[in-house]
Amino acid sequence: MVLLSQEKEVTPLMADIPVMSFEDVVKVYPLPAGDVTALDGVSFRVDRGEFISVMGPSGSGKSTLLNMMGCLDTPTSGDIYISGTRIGDMSDMELTNLRRDRIGFIFQYFNLFPLLNIIENVTFPMLLKSQKSVDPERGKEVLRSVQLDEKLFTHTPTELSGGQQQRVAIARALINNPDILLCDEPTGNLDSKTGAGIMDLMTELNRNGTTIIMVTHDPHIAEYSRRTIRIADGRIVS
Repeated sequence: MVLLSQEKEVTPLMADIPVMSFEDVVKVYPLPAGDVTALDGVSFRVDRGEFISVMGPSGSGKSTLLNMMGCLDTPTSGDIYISGTRIGDMSDMELTNLRRDRIGFIFQYFNLFPLLNIIENVTFPMLLKSQKSVDPERGKEVLRSVQLDEKLFTHTPTELSGGQQQRVAIARALINNPDILLCDEPTGNLDSKTGAGIMDLMTELNRNGTTIIMVTHDPHIAEYSRRTIRIADGRIVS
């Protein structure tokens, strides 16, 4: 099956602008026992169409980095740009809209709504964006693109396997045509065979133009990406 292409028309000028860039980003958490520096001068850029894995030991700063990439937290100092827009200049509402419209999130534990059926789960971000009824055909189109059997479209998440639920979660992340997919251990809750199927799907999505940044601890999963960013003690080491 041919996957739904996520490619967008890009002018030559836009093509030169990274979809994400960090410039000397520092994040310090003040604690009673002393300040903790979670990120220490992190700089990198992500170009359109890349597939990047982020790796590092526990406590290295991966979670903080993911929160920053998803605009869920702001740096203590330094600058973060999403498609050329400096997030430090944005209001809370603008950041909320940015996350909704331009960043797709895929989680280890799927985070689907148990009382909604699969179509309703996938189209929920569209409902948040439009504030009115949505076309279920768009949801079906994206679900077909992630190769979910149509007979499952009216089921609830608890009636699906882990791999099927992750395909639904990927479809939900794609529904608003985001600039970036952020994936937090996307195969961490799956067996190796099912996880390989999900990674094959993500590889095909990337071939069709989707920019993917994936946090993982598994070197075999990281091999699916085209570039690996390694972080230790809050700093990029390679």
